[in-house]
Amino acid sequence: LLASDFDNTLVPFGEPCPRPAVVKAVKKMQAAGGKFVLSTGRGYCVINKQQLGGIRFDYAITNNGACVVDRDGAIIAEHPMTNEEMYALVDFCEDYNYPLQFNFRDGYYAYCEYESLRDFYAQLSGSGLTCKDGEDQDRHLIDMPHAAFACLPDEALEAFNRKYGHLNLRFMMVGAVREGSWHCYDIVREGIDKGVGLADLCETVGLTLADAVSAGDSANDVGMLKAAGLGCCMANGSDDAKEAADRIIGDVREDGLAALIEELWFNGPRAEPSGHELGSPWGQMEAAEEKQ
Repeated sequence: LLASDFDNTLVPFGEPCPRPAVVKAVKKMQAAGGKFVLSTGRGYCVINKQQLGGIRFDYAITNNGACVVDRDGAIIAEHPMTNEEMYALVDFCEDYNYPLQFNFRDGYYAYCEYESLRDFYAQLSGSGLTCKDGEDQDRHLIDMPHAAFACLPDEALEAFNRKYGHLNLRFMMVGAVREGSWHCYDIVREGIDKGVGLADLCETVGLTLADAVSAGDSANDVGMLKAAGLGCCMANGSDDAKEAADRIIGDVREDGLAALIEELWFNGPRAEPSGHELGSPWGQMEAAEEKQ
């Protein structure tokens, strides 16, 4: 099976869908018996099928490994947050007016600073990301979220850990640095990452991690890149992702994933970076921040 990250691995950030060569390669691999696994920090509820360009994933590792689903969204494995973890995040973010959302099965609910998160997602046209107003802070009375997302300044993470460090929540920085040295973080339980989700999936379908190939580009892919039998980082990837990977493949904007599939499943030439400098893959987000 091939487990692929979404943004900047399968789809260049801000583009409506994967490039045609990638769509063709994934479908060809599936026709030959390979399983395609979408591995993403997103919840299943905000995976826009139209953004997959006709690709139909066989499984999805969502919320950075906290929830694994089949192609119809049925949960195979999950590691939801606890009440204590939720309340710690809410208490902290309310004290300082930091944007905070929780990723539930049916949607993203903003518990703090809804307008800020709504406007943030509105800037990312074509991303498919959106959130609901969770001002009443009662959605978790139905079931618990699998993950959280927060926007915090540099000093906030240290302050949170001074008060709530015993919870050992995992804060994974995603995207570009926002104006004023604020960062966006995906947040999951201790020990959870995409590598855990990949292990859960392999156990369920009767494979070993050695049977898995993974592809990613950023910090939240590190666990998966290390866990898979072969971990491949995109040329546009972050330094920590490249260090975790077994090898580097081409940039997402140069169909690096398609080249990897052709190599491994169809004996094509070795997938290598082109060496061309294409700039930051987060250009759209960075440009939107500069306009603020």
